[in-house]
Amino acid sequence: MDTGPAAVFGALTDPAAVQPSIVVNIGNGHTLGALVNENRITAVFEHHSSSMSPEKLQDYIIRLADGTLGFDEIFADGGHGAYIKEASGFERVRSIMVTGPKREMLEKLSEPELRQEISEKLHFAAPFGSMMLSGCFGLLAGFFEKYPETSIKLINH
Repeated sequence: MDTGPAAVFGALTDPAAVQPSIVVNIGNGHTLGALVNENRITAVFEHHSSSMSPEKLQDYIIRLADGTLGFDEIFADGGHGAYIKEASGFERVRSIMVTGPKREMLEKLSEPELRQEISEKLHFAAPFGSMMLSGCFGLLAGFFEKYPETSIKLINH
């Protein structure tokens, strides 16, 4: 599993994560956003973190959930693109989970800079108390999804 999807699934182990959820991993090199419902990624985008701004990221989050964020737009901007198989609509998103070493892009915004509709659902994921281990917990979550019969369980209370 790549580090981006691992971080997505790890962020979902945070107790604040309620699906359908938008999970954003703002990494040193890349920003990956995913719409996740019933533990399935139904829409995704990836861009270079250095090309993202707080305004652009907030717009992408809403448009990813609404199904209006297109591959061509992101690719033309120098990003890797987007794929939307199924969009729930932003109003149905119950949590926005943000993780990654550059999460301060949203974490340090003042109230006027943070869109209200995002602020109401926004959580900075820290599964098992550590944001820096989101990817590790995501790998474990994927393993337990594939091999549910294992006697070890990943539970975060």
